[in-house]
Amino acid sequence: MRTPPLILIVDDNPANVEILQMRLLANNYEIITAADGQMGLDMAREMQPDLILLDIMMPRIDGLEVCRRLKSDPELPFMPIILVTAKADSKDVVAGLEAGGDEYLTKPVDHAALVARVKSMLRIKDLHDTVLAQSNQLEMQLKTATKIQSLFWPQLPELEAGGNIWATSVPAAYVSGDLYDVIAMPDNSLLAYVADVSDKGVPAALIMAALSTRIHSVSRTLTEIDEILESVNSSLYNLISEEGFFATIVVMKYWPASGKMELALGGHLQPLRIVAGDIGKMPELNGISLGITPHATFEKEEITLAPGESVFLFSDGLIEAENEGRELFGIDRLTQFIREQSGPPVGQALLEKIKTWRGNAGINDDLTLLEIWRDPG
Repeated sequence: MRTPPLILIVDDNPANVEILQMRLLANNYEIITAADGQMGLDMAREMQPDLILLDIMMPRIDGLEVCRRLKSDPELPFMPIILVTAKADSKDVVAGLEAGGDEYLTKPVDHAALVARVKSMLRIKDLHDTVLAQSNQLEMQLKTATKIQSLFWPQLPELEAGGNIWATSVPAAYVSGDLYDVIAMPDNSLLAYVADVSDKGVPAALIMAALSTRIHSVSRTLTEIDEILESVNSSLYNLISEEGFFATIVVMKYWPASGKMELALGGHLQPLRIVAGDIGKMPELNGISLGITPHATFEKEEITLAPGESVFLFSDGLIEAENEGRELFGIDRLTQFIREQSGPPVGQALLEKIKTWRGNAGINDDLTLLEIWRDPG
């Protein structure tokens, strides 16, 4: 807001304009004037004053129409409007407020009331501008955070023996609380996982970063996935339990040469094994979410991925994706979609299916997909 604030007076009565102008000049405001509604519109768009005193009864365009046009113009900044009129009936007050007026003064205008209303509206204008500036600054920071977070997504490796891996993460906001990673292990296996922090936005993204860092650190000294989860859980509990956060995770170790795979789970959705265009048998994995208790243990199960089969990991943003009617995509639609495919991979096609399912609905939750499959023999 300017210093001193700029006030536009719009009134077709020169005597009224002179009275208002003198009173406001005495309070050190800068004043510009317009003699009718059209001039008021033009001057408001050109000068973008900090406050408008707007008469209702005017030729060419009345004050209510001027108010509607100014308030409906997305190109204009917030300019408080005080409607000034001789009409004091309640329905006239309602009509003025419905047109977008922010305050109301009746003629003859009381000097104390005028100054008080103007000061009040200018405080609101100043607060609005401050919040808008902070919001713009935050948006710039979040865009930067989005770029930084993209550095966490790994470059997926080329696998031997007909093995393949694909993954993606789509945030609901600027930054995501979902996480996936693929880490090369010293025993010629790959450690891969999908995790989901129990929130969205900046707090979840920061916890995600801490979780990623800890898994990388622990996997340098521990090779068994159940032991990795136990160590990570202990660290995460100390970090986030008091704030009420937790994280779910499904983790696998995969040996591309043989198709051997070990899996463990911490409160996450069960992964799917896709066999011959259908959902295949998978061991039931059990384990509590990370950060709930400091001394959790986790089960480890083993399968062998045959040629033509895949294992599909996903966060709950998949089955909880909403369309415009607020329907969830759900596990049944996911299963049906997989059965309609000719075989793995299904991840990329499923991502497109979810985009179509949402239509014009916004993204309501972070979505992460990771798929490992073997080419048919």
